Parts: sequence; C-alpha cells; structure tokens
Amino acid sequence: MEYALDIRLQRRRWPVAWLTGFILVMLALVCSSPLIAETTPMTIVGVKLLKTKRGSAAHPLRIQLQEDCRQCSVMHGPFYEGQNANEVFFYLKVPVSQKEIANVKVSVGDLEVRAVIVEKLYLKFHRSNGDIEFNVPVTPRQRSSTLEVQTNLSWPGVTVRVEHAFEGRRDGKYATGKWPAIQRQAALNLEFGLRDAIRTLGIDREVCDRGLGRIHMMGFDTNYPLGHEDFPPHAHIILRWPHFAGSQAPHLYLTENGLLGGDVMVSIDGMPQITTTSFAQGTPVPAIDYLGETVYETVENLDGTLTFRSPKAGSCDLRPFKPTEQNFASGVLMSCTNGRSSQIRATDDTDAGVTRVFVDSKPPEVYRYDPDTAVLLNSDPSLPTNQSSTCAGDNPAPKK
Repeated sequence: MEYALDIRLQRRRWPVAWLTGFILVMLALVCSSPLIAETTPMTIVGVKLLKTKRGSAAHPLRIQLQEDCRQCSVMHGPFYEGQNANEVFFYLKVPVSQKEIANVKVSVGDLEVRAVIVEKLYLKFHRSNGDIEFNVPVTPRQRSSTLEVQTNLSWPGVTVRVEHAFEGRRDGKYATGKWPAIQRQAALNLEFGLRDAIRTLGIDREVCDRGLGRIHMMGFDTNYPLGHEDFPPHAHIILRWPHFAGSQAPHLYLTENGLLGGDVMVSIDGMPQITTTSFAQGTPVPAIDYLGETVYETVENLDGTLTFRSPKAGSCDLRPFKPTEQNFASGVLMSCTNGRSSQIRATDDTDAGVTRVFVDSKPPEVYRYDPDTAVLLNSDPSLPTNQSSTCAGDNPAPKK
C-alpha cells in the first residue's frame, strides 16, 4: 500500500512549544513508516532444470511463487535467466530469514525435465501436466554456485580448481564462435604442471607451515555463471591470503595455439576499486604475502612458456611437451634447477565426469565428479581429509 503526504509550507506563526511537540510527533510517525524501515537482508538462489534431451528448446517459463512470501521475486536479465543445450535456469531473490520457499511452481510445457538442482542439491519435484512443483531451500551465500561447474582438489598449501568446459553449456562471450578447446586443455595442463612445480620447490609446505594461506591454480569458466565473463581464455596462479581480500590474482592469457601471450593482468581480490595492474610479457610477476614479502614469482616468457621461481628454493621452467602440436594443450614438460623434471598431462571427460592426471609413468590420478554439479564423488589416490589438508592460515573465503 502506498501513501502520499502533501505537506505544504504555510505562512503562519506557530507557538514554539506547540511547534516543538508537533515536530516530535511527526518524526515519530515518519521513523515508524515502512518507507524507511530497515531493509530486510536478501540473498539470491539459483535454480536449474536439467533437460532430459540435450538440445531441446524450452519455451518461456512461467514461475509462480506463493503469496506467503511477499518479498520473494524472480530476477530478470541475461545473468539471471536463460537456457543452454543442457538446462534452463533462473534466480530468485528471497529474504535470508526464509529457510525454504515452498511450492514453487514452474510451467514448463512439454519440456522433459530430469532433475531440479539448487546450489549442489538435487530437489524432489513432482509433475502435473505441464507444471513441475518443488520446495527451494535457502542457504544465504555471497554468490550462488548453482550454475558453476567447478571441482576443487585440495592438498596442504595448494588447491587446483578444474572448470569443466561443457560445450553444451557455453554462454557469454563463449556462446558463439570457435570453441576454445585448445586453450581450455592448455589451462588444465598448466594448472597441474604448476602444482607439481610448487611441490618440487616446497612452496606448498612453506605457505602452509607459515600460515600464509594457500596457492590456487585456476582456469576459466565458459558458461557465464552470474555474468562471470572469464574472457579471453586464461589461467591463474594466486597466493590466496588467509582472509581473501588483498590477494593478487594474475591472469595469464592463452593464445589459440596453446601458448601464453600478451601482458599479465593482475587484479586484487576483494578490492574491485583498485585498478588492475599490467605486467609486460617477460616481466616477473611477484606473489606477495600479507606480510609484504615475495613468496614466489611467475614469468610469462617471451616465447610463450612459463617460469615459476622462488627467491630461496630455485626455479622450474614449464614448456610444452610437444612444441609443434598445440603446445601446452599437448602437455607440460617441467624442468627445475634442483635437477627434478617431469612430464604432466591431464584430461577431463565431461560426459563421464572424470578428470585424469598423468605424471611421468606413474599410474594416473583419477577424480570422479557429478557432471551436473561438479561435486567430487571420489578420487584415486584419495585426497587428504579436510583436517589433514588444512593449513595454519586457512580461512573460508569467497570464491573468485
């Protein structure tokens, strides 16, 4: 209900005491008005409906919310609603005080729906003619993860995040044009190549034991989750501080032939108001801890290869395993100043939900995940437990 107050200035003298009382009464009324009442804390919840038949087109959905959640709403815009070959998605804006949004009804017409997912949970739903109905759990988050298809693999001091590149989920700037298969494969190989370089030089143990946080390796998303463009294709190596904000996030851009190329752009996590810094190709990019010391440097060499080096422990060069055949997409040849060398290659079968990592002639590491949520199901060898992989400086942090 909306009220309009017409208060006009009258040319009249009022007794001071009466005027003071009048002002106090009016202030009390205004302050109790819902127009300026404290804003109810809200959160955003993503919902995706998985198509039984990939590629089938969904007509515009009609979403009905129950009257008992008057503050609940369906969000609109390219970030918040759409479809791809695999799924239809939308987002709800709801009060954090709601534990569940009951009886959400979606008119899907003749679209066959095999599952409903919120964040990483499969929801029970029932269908009646062209409608499906389900209850949506509300877990307040800084950012909804429903559309993200990433698997985190963690060891003490180091985490590798695998962004699963489903061509059927391509969106944003990856929606059209040439599919970046070579860059995506190159990024995957570089992530695990850097993991082994970090281990070889003992930097994982250093950041863990000293409570400096942990080192994150990442690739790039291709499905535009909540407007995250992640373009052009790139890889990251981030010394993520214990409390996230202040960590430097270098973007190492990948060329169409699987090499690194161009300036390295470094943003600051949690501080978007700070201008991104550009490092010319060939210039060392330091990873500075929260004490102001350089823990390691990365150098994107002029020939498109990568050097990872530590002021104390030496360096490792990462070069393509087959320089003339898609370069880093063929694998990584690592050679370090301490005499260690390895060949590293990884694969990601998004249909089966299996990531494999091959290091020299060792049996492959196998990581199985749910292709619809990217939740890790099992691994061989087993990953450390949460407790055993925790470092002195670990702290839950927002996702980049």
